[in-house]
This record gives sequence, C-alpha cells and structure tokens, in this order.
Amino acid sequence: MLEQSQTPEQRQTDDPELARLAHAAHQIQERRRGRERDAALAELLLGVHGPRLTRLKNLINTHEARDLEDLVFTDLRAGRVRQRILDHFADEADRLDIGDPKVLSDIDDTALCALNDRRYPRGTVYPGLLALYQALDQGPSGRPFDTGDLTFLTARPKDAWGLIEGYSREVLRKAGISKMSMLSGGLRNLLSHRSMAARKLTNVRRYRRLFPEYRLVFLGDSGQGDVIVGEQLYARHGPAVRLVLIHDVVATDQAERQAYAERGIWFVDTYVGAALVAWRHGLISDGALARVAAEAVADFERLRWDSPEQRVRMRELFERDLAALPD
Repeated sequence: MLEQSQTPEQRQTDDPELARLAHAAHQIQERRRGRERDAALAELLLGVHGPRLTRLKNLINTHEARDLEDLVFTDLRAGRVRQRILDHFADEADRLDIGDPKVLSDIDDTALCALNDRRYPRGTVYPGLLALYQALDQGPSGRPFDTGDLTFLTARPKDAWGLIEGYSREVLRKAGISKMSMLSGGLRNLLSHRSMAARKLTNVRRYRRLFPEYRLVFLGDSGQGDVIVGEQLYARHGPAVRLVLIHDVVATDQAERQAYAERGIWFVDTYVGAALVAWRHGLISDGALARVAAEAVADFERLRWDSPEQRVRMRELFERDLAALPD
C-alpha cells in the first residue's frame, strides 16, 4: 500500500524534501501556464543551492514525460526567466566538484542492433552493455554522488504527441533500462550523418547548460555520424569530456582506429573492450570490469543467432577482448 501511495519522485530518492520539490515542479509544469508557471518554477529552482540543487535537477530529469530539458527549454516561456535559472545553475556548479560523469549514449547500433550492424540479430541489446552503463553510473569507487546518470542522445525525432520517443523508451525499458532521460532529434536531422551529428551536438550544448557541474562520457557507433559528434565534443567542450567510445559496426581499419584513439576517440568491437578502455581511464572499478565481462559472456550465450557463422565471427572478437583483460 505504501509503495502505491508514493509519488514517482519519492520512489527515486530517500530525501522527502527533494521528492516534494521535484513533484511540485512536475505539478507546476502540468497545471500552470504562462507567467504564473514561469514565476513558480523560478521561485522553486532559485531557492535550492549546492549539491541539493544538483540532486533536485537529477530527480526532475528522471520524469518520463517532462524532464529537466522540457522544463527549462520548453515550459519556461520568458527568455529572461530561463536565463536567470541557467545562470543560477552555472553559479552553483562553479562551487561544486563532482567527479562522476554523465553518460550520453546513442541508441541505434550503440545500445540496440538496429540499422547498419549485421554482426548480430536485429533487435539485440548488445552483450555487456547494460552492465557497462551500470558500471559507469557507479563510478570507480562504487560510491557515486548520485545515480541515474544515463541520457540517450538520439537523432530519432521528437513528435508532437511523444509517440516516437515513447516507443524508444518502451524498447529500452524492455531491454532492462528503467531509469533514463532522452534528448531527441527531428525529421530534418535524418537527412544526413552531418545533420544527425549537428542535432546531437545542439542537444549536448543544452544539456551542458542544465548540468554544467558534470563531465561527459559519450557512447556512439561508427555508422551514423557519431564519430563527428565525438570530434566536436572535444572541440567544443574540451576538458568536460572524459571519454568517447565508438561501437564499430563498419569494420574500421586499425590504422584509422589508432589515429582516432590518439585524439581520445576509442573504437571498440565489443562492450568487453569498451569496459577495458573505461577501466584504463579510471572510470570504472576492477570489480565492475569483471562484472561487465561476466555479464557480456552470459548475454552472448543467450542470443539466438541468425547463423552459426555469425556467432563464430563475434565469438572471435569476444575471446580476443576477454584475453586482453587484466589477471
């Protein structure tokens, strides 16, 4: 009975006051309009400071229908009110030292085999990926500032009714990802890889204004402009970027991979290999690396492959990456 009476915000935190504030923010978004809504949201957000503000933003951002991006960039109508709130976020971030990164991940061919990847059965959640998301969320110490740091960055359009984004969320939820936020694209952004990358970069810029206290880890793939995204993340956000991992679905040659690695963009064939790179960069713990490897193997063995040859090819890559793990 108690679980049923709780708000979604209360189920996400053990801080009743933060849960109350996050719930109030969502109620304001849904029930008020115009200047009244702007004033109420500004009063709520400007009254919270320091680490509590970061935790409140994270809590608001887990709301499925109306996250922090919607609140700031859609629901706030007056530009001067929006700027006051963003300035408040920036001022408070300057006083914080949060070691945890936010994880930004593409969906198609990064989380789910969906477009250009023929190495796996269509619709596969890549072996070990969920364990890697969890490992990055927990950080190297296993004692993160906060959890739920996963945001999906996709070129899929956000339609007026939320149907496409809702479908994406449902697919990811069925895959085992329950706590997430999503930054979507538009139909025009599907015209080319560069336009897809441009929209993702616009979303990252806005995201950085919402969470300037965090650094970033980006997971993408080699099939749809995510390498461009990785390059531009370093160019535009520099020290804020901890790592870029590219799931290689187009068989990039070794010389090109090495050239990108020297610029901080790491191509990987499996999420065992991705976890090893993250571990070497101090982003996950020894135990987490072992768990990603174990879960990746278990996930691999559960797959229903399209052909024996498909399984053999991927097994070779898995065995190579498993052999590279530290003893």
